[in-house]
Amino acid sequence: MEFMKYSSYADYGHDFSFSEDYYLIRWMQENIQGSPIIAEAASAGEQYKWHSRITTYTGLPDVVGWQWHQQQQRVLESNQIIQRGLEVDAFYNTTDTDAASNFLQKYNVRYIVVGQLEHAKYTPIDPGAPHGLLKFIELNGILWKEVFRYGDSVIYEVLP
Repeated sequence: MEFMKYSSYADYGHDFSFSEDYYLIRWMQENIQGSPIIAEAASAGEQYKWHSRITTYTGLPDVVGWQWHQQQQRVLESNQIIQRGLEVDAFYNTTDTDAASNFLQKYNVRYIVVGQLEHAKYTPIDPGAPHGLLKFIELNGILWKEVFRYGDSVIYEVLP
């Protein structure tokens, strides 16, 4: 992981540093016990990118993980795996509080990652379009609480 402190990445038309992910991952490694489920940007059909980076470096289960890896190991469930990736995308993009809450309950999500990759993937190109990431600020203390921040990247813990 040492490379993350000094490296950068470009995707979805944005350049960002791996360093913010490095500190999110380190915080999770040092502070999370057991195997709670996390939500992070899903590949949802896009392979060989930086998706599933948090689950890869922490070992914590994700709602879907790396899609192609999952499909290779669960051939008969390919459609379910694809659907999960689309549901993760819908969760990050939605402005509907009930839809967000239902997703978290359905998959028993305990931690949500909103890092640079999530900002790059889920920020609408049209500035007038609904911006689903704003819900993380608006619902902080209602559905989840911020437990760690480094730069623009945040980890939220889902409230019981």
